[in-house]
Amino acid sequence: MADGLTEPPDDAPDHTEVELVAYLDGELDAAAARRVEARIAADPKLRARAEALKRSYDLLDFLPKPEPSAAFTSRTLDRLPAVKSSPAAPPVQPTEPVPVAHPSGTGTPILTPVPPPRTGTWALVLVLLIGVSLGVGYLGTAAARTYLFPPPAPLDVTADTLPLADYRVVERLALYAPADDLEFVERLAAHDRFGDDVGLQSAAPVEPDKPDGKELDALVRAFRELPPDRQDKLRQLDHQLHDLPDARRDTLLRVLEVYAAWLQRLPDADRKKILAAPSPGDRLEAIDDTRSTQWVAGLPAAQRQKLKTMPPVERGETIVKWKAEEDTNRDRWNTARFHHEFVRSGRQPWPFTDETLKKQVLDFAQSAYHPGDPKKNRLLPADRTRFTEALERGEKGGEWAWLGKTVYDISRNPRYETYPEAGPNGKMTTDFADLPPLLRDVMTKRIVNKAGAEVVGRWPDFALEVNRGMSKSKFAGKEFHLGPARPGEFRPEVEQFLPALQKMVTPAEWAGLAEKAGRWPEYPAELLRLARAHDLSVPGAMPPGPPSQWEKTYSLPPRPVPRPGSE
Repeated sequence: MADGLTEPPDDAPDHTEVELVAYLDGELDAAAARRVEARIAADPKLRARAEALKRSYDLLDFLPKPEPSAAFTSRTLDRLPAVKSSPAAPPVQPTEPVPVAHPSGTGTPILTPVPPPRTGTWALVLVLLIGVSLGVGYLGTAAARTYLFPPPAPLDVTADTLPLADYRVVERLALYAPADDLEFVERLAAHDRFGDDVGLQSAAPVEPDKPDGKELDALVRAFRELPPDRQDKLRQLDHQLHDLPDARRDTLLRVLEVYAAWLQRLPDADRKKILAAPSPGDRLEAIDDTRSTQWVAGLPAAQRQKLKTMPPVERGETIVKWKAEEDTNRDRWNTARFHHEFVRSGRQPWPFTDETLKKQVLDFAQSAYHPGDPKKNRLLPADRTRFTEALERGEKGGEWAWLGKTVYDISRNPRYETYPEAGPNGKMTTDFADLPPLLRDVMTKRIVNKAGAEVVGRWPDFALEVNRGMSKSKFAGKEFHLGPARPGEFRPEVEQFLPALQKMVTPAEWAGLAEKAGRWPEYPAELLRLARAHDLSVPGAMPPGPPSQWEKTYSLPPRPVPRPGSE
């Protein structure tokens, strides 16, 4: 906590870990490899770490190597383009870096080389995904099989020894392994990541390909090789997914399937960068960088040529503008298509049929995103314009469907994550003055240098930026009171909501929430997760009304997949 804080030593980059991974990956020259081997032989802790890293590569010895099943291929692989592009755009294989917009939407664009599309096998995806679940990514070469690491005794593990409760986890191991947790999966489902791509699949419930025989035994071995805590996290993810409403669960499973297919088709270097990312946040950044690069490579030749002639900053701004225009046009078309009957007849969709609920939705949008306040506004220019236009169409033309779709999309975008605000007995960190001096000095440099202090004064943007900055600083692992994180610290409407939620959840779920008390953002994040799982809305942090009703009304149904050979 901040009280009595003493400054910890600066964290130096872990060069030992980097060098060890390079050694196991066969990337060191002979002299450097001998130096690492000598250190491994002399240092028991380093040897233990090396053996733990190597175990992930040993999975290659018994993982199955089947071709993708017909069901998986027809449902996903054959329908998912390696690069999202205009139908008229030819395949592009640039030989020089292509400017990619900075993830924040501002600043100097990132120069990222664009590799040609490449395919692999389902087994390769499985191997890599199991590897990342151990936290080591895509490892292993002959250098890892030296005399320092004698082969382990064969595992006598078959599907017959698998507890019945673990069968579903093992059957979906290739989908679950790269998913750090449910929050990560929800972020993958954002429309600007893989959310839109689920429309390429069938609307039928997701049924995984059923492994059997030696293939199932190998999956069991792979699962048993994982550390116990990782096995528990995969079980927890499976339970959380299946506690969701059916529609949301199937959507997220499709997102995981599309994500796996996308990973499969990446070049090795890009796939390794994503899978070896040290944290879920870093992995999402790597995914966004790669998809942005693919998006630029898919532009028509004239637009790509125009980008090449621009200065770096102008290129970044142009890319952001073009992507925003594409998103806006797509959203307008989708909303008009989905709500054609409402627009044609003049009837209103839920929740705008109820004046009280309509007012609550408007109040939520204004207080959560502050689109009319230049200092507190949380929306990017394109989303702010879209919200303003939708509100005007509702107030002047009575076309509230547009606003409902806009609020739904914004609320599902992880960029605009919202946590409950503090009440009289709580606090919210929205400015540098709210931080203890030692943390203030570090975060001032990090936040100003990274984001130009654009999040200052905004809740929860500033606190989330501080939390992310801490994870990469000497304060990693320490806890600070950045926002309300226990009963008694929230606004009255949230305090009144907590007893209602307790009546809906199981004793184990409520105990899990209580265990996170005092930790921000873990406590409010779990509060929101439980509310969604039981179809409730946390006041001030989620659009009013049952989440399932928002999903049913404003989530576009998947587009049907044409049968092979059909026009």
